[in-house]
Amino acid sequence: MRGADMLAARTPEPDALWYGEVAVHGGHLPICMAGAPDAGRTPLILLHGWTLDHRMWGPQAAGQLASEHFLVMPDRRGCGRATAPPDLAREAEDVIAIADFLGFERFALLGLSRGAVVALEVARRHASRLTALVASGAPLPALVEREEVIDLDRYRALAAAGDLAQFRADWAQHPLMQTHGPEAAALAAAMLADYDGRDLLGGGGSARLGAPGLPREAAAMLAMPVLSLTGAHDTSWRRACARALADVAPRARYAEIPHAGHLANADNPAAFDAAVSAFLCACASKPR
Repeated sequence: MRGADMLAARTPEPDALWYGEVAVHGGHLPICMAGAPDAGRTPLILLHGWTLDHRMWGPQAAGQLASEHFLVMPDRRGCGRATAPPDLAREAEDVIAIADFLGFERFALLGLSRGAVVALEVARRHASRLTALVASGAPLPALVEREEVIDLDRYRALAAAGDLAQFRADWAQHPLMQTHGPEAAALAAAMLADYDGRDLLGGGGSARLGAPGLPREAAAMLAMPVLSLTGAHDTSWRRACARALADVAPRARYAEIPHAGHLANADNPAAFDAAVSAFLCACASKPR
């Protein structure tokens, strides 16, 4: 059954999560969905960050965003239960494959960290498909000189040696993984415990963590409304990147989530959801 037919035939229970999978190059991506897929709800695809999976959006699936929008939360290739191999260059097309499978002519897109890198690439290559874009904690070295250190050589060596326990212990101490509440800490720990290092070993994903990313001239041509988010306690570089994107993209605004670090959606779900929901509502009320 095509995804659009599946949505038309299903009436989910309130607050229920439901699941499917989408064929992409090299395998499949599981998708978790929340909210009712009716005409009054804006479809919103959410892309998780590195070493995480679709579960990072659990607070949103249980909160305001799912009550107002239809959420689609995939495991990105090389992550979670995805069978498609790591390949960052193919991920923008994966998002379009998900949208096509579910029958979304246009949709909103939200990405956090590495997910924001993918979301920005979708916006660059498929602008006509997006009603709005939310980028949270995006790494943008082409806009702001990189200050952040991620020791990929060490992480790859640990993964190649089969010492994922040491990798997890090291990465859990990185500033990007610091959380600001017990629920967020438990969620991050659960996902990191299941991370298997496929992208470190395969070279299709984390090998590109240091790539230049979105060029300034491309950011200046983003046609859709953009919300550039960061947590108030994210790293200084990620906050600078978020402000730079808001300054360069013509229809962008900047917002900072209080009492939140890099994983702002988990640290302060209520404020994160309120900011995203207000932005999407404002986009929906304006003529295209």
